[in-house]
Amino acid sequence: MSLPLATDPAALLGARWQRHLGILFVLGAALAWSSAGFFTRVVHTDLWTMLVWRGGLGSVALFVFMTLRDGRDGWRAIRAAKAPYWIAVVLTAFAMLVFIAALSLTSVAKVSLIYAAVPFAAACLAYVMLGERPSPAALLASLIAAIGIAIMMAPSFAAGSTGAFDHTLSGDALALLMTLLMALITVHVRRWPDLPMVSVGACACLLTALMALPFATPLSVSAHDVIWLSLFGPITSGIGFVLYAKGAQRLAASEAALLGAVETPLGPLWVWLIFGEVPTAATLLGGALIFITLLVYVWRESAREHSL
Repeated sequence: MSLPLATDPAALLGARWQRHLGILFVLGAALAWSSAGFFTRVVHTDLWTMLVWRGGLGSVALFVFMTLRDGRDGWRAIRAAKAPYWIAVVLTAFAMLVFIAALSLTSVAKVSLIYAAVPFAAACLAYVMLGERPSPAALLASLIAAIGIAIMMAPSFAAGSTGAFDHTLSGDALALLMTLLMALITVHVRRWPDLPMVSVGACACLLTALMALPFATPLSVSAHDVIWLSLFGPITSGIGFVLYAKGAQRLAASEAALLGAVETPLGPLWVWLIFGEVPTAATLLGGALIFITLLVYVWRESAREHSL
């Protein structure tokens, strides 16, 4: 993200602060999303039922937060919302649904590898729709991060070649659609930085739950699962989305998508620490490559800003 050419130190400081805040928001979203692996291991129900509870409880948490923070103004803003607001809601809800559907039809490895194209897709869309040119450093870092994800997922592809996974064309197509939707969301919230993202996230979570409801059996979950789902929904569907959207409003689209890639190595890390599932050498190598790439990128960009 290029800084303004203004010579006013206060303006430069404000722009830097907004960018640093955007980085923290996106990294916080990646941290929240990376907990999905933990929750899917402690919750014992089918994916559609999980989606209903996750979306429903996520929407409740965000609506409560919105009401406490904004009072009736938050609800009035929803009633008065225009097309950009509802486009953000629909894009987000469909991205959540398509992600679950893709995972049910093809392997996690393929979904993750196809999803690694989000920074490139976001950069292309931002250039076409906003005229925003991605920096060469961001594109290079995105490429290296994609290589890291490929290294992490290589053992899963080897298992797939023996028939352990069902790689279907429809699942791959849904993963591609999910990638496009995520890139569109990133560019859309960048285009409309004043969208109230808490209420957008709340409506999107609710819409996701309603769309998944015909395929789910929400009353079949145990009390144990309800306890964990009450955390799963607000953390991943609620907090995660809002943080990412707020970060994407402050960063170049390619940069926001790139920083979100830190979610991929964090997921196996939590499962390792909590459940003792030792990651493979490929996971450690690919994850280290992603972390180092992002650290170098953020350090380099910060040093460049302070030199201006």
